[in-house]
Amino acid sequence: MYHEYTAERLERKALEILKKYRNGELLLKPQAMDVDEFAEFHLELSVDFANLSQDGLTLGCTCFNDGMLMVWNDDRTKETPLEVTRGMILIDNSTLEHEIECRTRFTIVHECSHWILHKRFYYQKPGQPIRPVKCSVYQLEDCNKLPMTDGEIREWQANRLGAALIMPASTVKMLLADKFGLDCVSKLTRTHYLVSLINEMAAIFNVSQTAMSIRLDDLKLTVS
Repeated sequence: MYHEYTAERLERKALEILKKYRNGELLLKPQAMDVDEFAEFHLELSVDFANLSQDGLTLGCTCFNDGMLMVWNDDRTKETPLEVTRGMILIDNSTLEHEIECRTRFTIVHECSHWILHKRFYYQKPGQPIRPVKCSVYQLEDCNKLPMTDGEIREWQANRLGAALIMPASTVKMLLADKFGLDCVSKLTRTHYLVSLINEMAAIFNVSQTAMSIRLDDLKLTVS
């Protein structure tokens, strides 16, 4: 099951959230969101780290209920129970080992988006085995597979809302227009879209180049 969220509705939801978060500060100029603060102080979630899978391909996990979650020991050879509480986000330790800060940041905001959008789908009565939402590497930054299962649709929704939160449409457009001294981004031509520009924009929002490119595509700001 999932809510019928269109891309436009998710953009509007992100805007509503960002207007309330830090008095709309992230909508005033292009900048990197403090995802830890957003999770812990705005949404009142907790963020911690664990080995979520044996192969390291599960980057994030959202806990919607209290319970025990099976994680892996330090060398990922044996599963072990971890007591978790409702509102806990777990990030895989591999993101720290590889020092991929932008992937860790996107994972956190992705998991925050699951919390915002999908709480009612994962509610369980106390005492039942916990059903965490585990998000894999390939799911985080792009999800163009069609048709999608219910779970893949929820992943797409979390991707899209997460991207809209960490890269607000208004400031992405603001950055593009300011970069080229234009009144509006509709005047941009193919020559404006260079790899160096994508890298520069990704650095400002502290996201990956892939995430930045997908965001520009989603906002229909790229030129075919």
